[in-house]
Amino acid sequence: MINEKGNEVSEYTKVEILQSEYSDFYKDVHGFRPRSSTDEQWNSEEWLQGEIDGLHEYLQILGSTPQGRMQLREMGFCTSDKDSDKEFFEAEARDRAEEEARWHEADRMDAVLAELLAPLTEAEQFEMEMK
Repeated sequence: MINEKGNEVSEYTKVEILQSEYSDFYKDVHGFRPRSSTDEQWNSEEWLQGEIDGLHEYLQILGSTPQGRMQLREMGFCTSDKDSDKEFFEAEARDRAEEEARWHEADRMDAVLAELLAPLTEAEQFEMEMK
């Protein structure tokens, strides 16, 4: 809507705009619209702005770690540290592969020891007696 001075004027109040922004932003972050506010909170500019600021802070915290940035990308947000994240996850994958190799080696050694310590079967005992 345009006023008599030629400036565009919103037909919505500031509270209505904040309500819409908060509801949409909350849904973008959590996947559903907010449901737990009181009527007093829902009609408070300060409360709505505080909630919006809190969502921004939450996203900033998520964006501060490679795992958080991966979660943000899964949520549909863009992040700018994909190269360093790639290096982080590649190093993490190498560490996991090395640890898995150690576990496989330990399992192999356990099997060898179990075979060495196992009692002789009847056939093995017979063979030993025949020597």
